[in-house]
Amino acid sequence: MNDAPRRDLAALVVPRWGRLVETGDRYEPYRLIDPDGAAVEAVAVYFQELLAAGKAPSTVRSYGMDLLRWWRFLQAVDVSE
Repeated sequence: MNDAPRRDLAALVVPRWGRLVETGDRYEPYRLIDPDGAAVEAVAVYFQELLAAGKAPSTVRSYGMDLLRWWRFLQAVDVSE
């Protein structure tokens, strides 16, 4: 039996939290920025690991878009960073 409160997913509003920006820097081609304009450090470290493993900037962008959607979802369900 699950006693956790149920969420009405039909009423869930996902905020436009943060953004993914292209930097023009080949060593940091994309940066995930929070609403205050600061880089999300955990994501920046992950992007560096991707690049060190030889992944293309387009891969970093693709993963960055996924992570942006994930951070927005976390904000919608009140999970803090």
